[in-house]
Amino acid sequence: MLDEGELARLLGAMGRGDREAAHALYRLIGGRLYGIARRILRDAALAEDAAHQAFLKIWKNAHRFDAARGKPSTWITIVARHAAIDCRPREMAALPDELESPPLDDTWVHPRLRQALEDLPEAHRNAVVLMYVYGLSHSELAEHMRAPLGTVKSWVRRGVAALKENLAG
Repeated sequence: MLDEGELARLLGAMGRGDREAAHALYRLIGGRLYGIARRILRDAALAEDAAHQAFLKIWKNAHRFDAARGKPSTWITIVARHAAIDCRPREMAALPDELESPPLDDTWVHPRLRQALEDLPEAHRNAVVLMYVYGLSHSELAEHMRAPLGTVKSWVRRGVAALKENLAG
């Protein structure tokens, strides 16, 4: 597991312009940024660009991170996910029929989250993972899962609500 306190400390130092903190943070999370981007983009070169863009966004916005609003690892993951989605070409090829569920890395995914995901109905779990790990939009999810758009939106909404409830208790 990553040390959330250390991540928060490094983000705070980066927010004050500390380049050594930026180097230390990159050593800790650079591979993870690339991994997130690679799963979403399914292309090594695009993933490298997205990981680079994500780290630049983290560097430029580190002063905005507020530990009272969430964990540093969550904030970093969201920045990486958005950077990867922003790097997706509009003409990106159709989705493969079978998207693999990524392994839930013990050092990045908390065991409670892994268990909460396993407790979800399969359709809800797949919709949440495809949206938040692979970066699929609702319409892409509907097409990939061969389900009506409204149904897929409900699966995501219910899945996320169930995760929040499970993890809050």
